[in-house]
Amino acid sequence: MHIRLWISLCLLGLSSAVHALEARAPRDVDLSGRWAVNAALSDDADALLLERVDKQLRREKRWREAAAREEGVEAPPAAEGPSPAQTRRLVAQLRRALELYAMVEIKQSAAGDQLELRGDGNQRRFTPGRSAMSMPEGQLADAEVGWDGAGFVIDRKVRKGPHVVERYQLLKKTGQLQVIVSWGGASDDLLSGIKIKRVFDRSEGALPPPDPDVGPVR
Repeated sequence: MHIRLWISLCLLGLSSAVHALEARAPRDVDLSGRWAVNAALSDDADALLLERVDKQLRREKRWREAAAREEGVEAPPAAEGPSPAQTRRLVAQLRRALELYAMVEIKQSAAGDQLELRGDGNQRRFTPGRSAMSMPEGQLADAEVGWDGAGFVIDRKVRKGPHVVERYQLLKKTGQLQVIVSWGGASDDLLSGIKIKRVFDRSEGALPPPDPDVGPVR
C-alpha cells in the first residue's frame, strides 16, 4: 500500500513538472520590434561554430588513421583543409541551421497568439500549438510552439535527428531581448550539445540583405 502511494505521488510530481506551452502571451509581454545583436553581451557564435568545425576535422583525421591501422597500411596524407571561403560558407550555413541572425524583426499579434520573425531574408510565422514544421536543411520536424511564462518557445524535433529549441524573452532589468538556442541530437552531430545565448538591443536600422554564403531561403 505504501509503495503504491509513493509511486502515485512520484507520478503526480512528474505530471505537474511537465506542462504544455501556453497559447497566449502573458499580460504586458510584447516582443515586437527590430532588434540588433549586442556582441559584447552575447556568446561569440562564430567562434563556437569554428571550434566545432575544427573538432570535426580532427575527428575525421582520427577515423582515417584508425581505418588505415585496421587494414595494415600507411595512413593516407591528411586532406587539405577547407579554404577560408569554404569555412565562411560552412559557418554561415551552421548559423542558418541555428537561426542566428545579426538583426531580427519580431511582429506579435495584439493577443500574443501569433508571432512573426524576420532575419537575413528569412521570414517565419508561428501560431502556438503542435504541428509539423520544416527545418532550414529541409527535414520535417515535430514542433511545439507557445509561451513558457514570459518566453516564446519554438521546440522542434526531427525523428532520429536534431532537437532544436529557441527561446525569445525580454530581460526585466534592461528591456533587451534575449535569445537562447540549443541543439541536441546524436553524439556525432556537428552541433550536438551546443547552446548559444545572445542579447539584442532595440534598433531603428534596416534589416540586412540575405547572406549570399547561405544560399536561397527554403
